[in-house]
Amino acid sequence: MKTLRPLCLLLFIFTLTAVDAQRVRTYKVWVTLLDKTNIRGTLYAANQDLFVILGEDLAKLGFSPESLQEIKVRRRGKVGKGAWIGALSGAVIGGTAGLAGGDVGFIDAEAIGAGYAILGATIGVLTGMAISSGKEVYIINGDRNVYKSLLPELQQYAPEKVSKP
Repeated sequence: MKTLRPLCLLLFIFTLTAVDAQRVRTYKVWVTLLDKTNIRGTLYAANQDLFVILGEDLAKLGFSPESLQEIKVRRRGKVGKGAWIGALSGAVIGGTAGLAGGDVGFIDAEAIGAGYAILGATIGVLTGMAISSGKEVYIINGDRNVYKSLLPELQQYAPEKVSKP
């Protein structure tokens, strides 16, 4: 019985780490080609000869470094997460400020705190979305050497390492 508890605890820990290890982070990517064509999708792979994204129809699209003008990358779900963090932070700060002010005339402190929490959450959502909506921008200008110098940084966003799509 004494060994059963530690074994269950270890099994639980291994299960949690295995679930976390299987999560693949995906990144939205906006590609601008030298002919000013804009293509967006999900980053799939990056290597010396090819930059591959999954288009909106989930087709693999490969681009040579010489055809790339600019690449913008942002983690998928980052704006939503920023909005949630901003809303919760704003609600806590607003609610605390409203409660700290005490009663005002016939309005009790709890009602003022609730109103300030709603106002703080609204401001927090907008602020969180604005802060988290930034993208990493990589300017290639069709230069293979620039692309190769940025390749290690681009590969950290890519879940796959492929040579050709």
